[in-house]
Amino acid sequence: MYKMILLLMAGGIFTSCVKNPLSGYQSQERAIISFKLPEGQVGETEIVNGTDSATVTLWVTEELDLTALTPQVMVSKNATVLPAPGVKVNFAAHDNRYAYRVTSESGASKYWYVRLMKKTTATGPRLQLLQSNGRWDPRVTVYSDLDYNDYLTRYQNWNGGDGCYSVLLPDGRLLWSFQDSFFGQVSADRNRTNNVMNRNAAHLQLDTSLQSFIQLNPGAGNQSQTWIKYGSAAEDQDWYWPGAGQVHGGKVQMLLSHVKKTGSGTWDFAHVSTDLAIFDLPSMQLSQLIKDKDLSSNYSAGSMQAPDGYTYMYSTENGFLTSSMYVARAAGQDLTGTWEYYGQNGWSTTPVKYNVCSDISQPNVFYKDGKYYLVSQQIIFGLDIYILESNSPVGPWTNKRTLYHIPDQYSVGFISYNAFVHHGLSREGELVISYNINPTDFASNFNNPGSADRYRPYFIRVFNWK
Repeated sequence: MYKMILLLMAGGIFTSCVKNPLSGYQSQERAIISFKLPEGQVGETEIVNGTDSATVTLWVTEELDLTALTPQVMVSKNATVLPAPGVKVNFAAHDNRYAYRVTSESGASKYWYVRLMKKTTATGPRLQLLQSNGRWDPRVTVYSDLDYNDYLTRYQNWNGGDGCYSVLLPDGRLLWSFQDSFFGQVSADRNRTNNVMNRNAAHLQLDTSLQSFIQLNPGAGNQSQTWIKYGSAAEDQDWYWPGAGQVHGGKVQMLLSHVKKTGSGTWDFAHVSTDLAIFDLPSMQLSQLIKDKDLSSNYSAGSMQAPDGYTYMYSTENGFLTSSMYVARAAGQDLTGTWEYYGQNGWSTTPVKYNVCSDISQPNVFYKDGKYYLVSQQIIFGLDIYILESNSPVGPWTNKRTLYHIPDQYSVGFISYNAFVHHGLSREGELVISYNINPTDFASNFNNPGSADRYRPYFIRVFNWK
């Protein structure tokens, strides 16, 4: 049941790639840079900039009147915001929330959901500083995120899994999805007994306050069922591993890796197709399942909504002690539309595998302040998580540096993989990254104190990463 490195692995040595610079369009930056109250605010504002939606959270005094506030708002250069700065807003009439719309110079809009939290003192994530000891770039500061490590330390229902992805929904909720997952009870000494394993899982978090965990898998405990099934096929023969997702047109679009069993051995399975699940909002009900969207490679590994109006999808495939990364894209940022593939001669609707960067595991590409960044993990279960940058979504990728070194204790008796950047949790100036651990002895996941902590994601917050 170990994770499929044939689908989402590799990462280590920098290789330059093909140049495809962006040019010829007005700025599409539409961010809230600063949001403050002239009085009544406690502590700093928390700004989380997601790809499709974003949130601003402020803590205010208990006695503050929320019916007529005049926030001080700063947005991206040449962008505009509604309500405009200086306009009074009645937060009390909207459950202490209000939607601001920021429009870029080019006319692209983005909604920002501003939330006011009444507290006498501001609270932020509980962080523990991690010492580099020369193992990552000395300019980078890394903290263990104790809050989210605790949040996914569960004692009932879902209690461990890999393939950890998250999507920030337009109303501020977070959608979490996982691949192979355990369900059941966990004792006080973290002993996992009488559990069931399902091939995928999901839950909803209502906001970043860590107060909710709403399981989307049918059933409860060890009677929980798989979240998304591959039709009526036997689940031990055909299944889905959920991957990158986005919000488009008021719906969640999630890329899925269709995996098929090919023999009787543990590793006898293969990626068959990249499929697409469409969920209604706000219900998160599955409304459409598009099979065989792509048959050429596993494009569920990573995706990015870029400022040029495309959503880019990234796939990695392994070679001998290396890997290759391929790129596809969808116009209008709609994954249900026609896909194009990047090749030696540019973009075409004909599927092609053209390596744009070698030695890349699960690819995390994102756009920030005029550059594209690629975060990945060392190949062959390596412990380094590193970052590269480019002026184009297809490279060339340069300035490679290490952001973090996963603890050496996970190099013996464990594998580590699935490094993923959680933009819905990343406040301004930081990256929230999770990585997964998995014991090489599958039986050690059960029937011993601490067994529930051997197969799960862990979270770090990275500062000064640019």
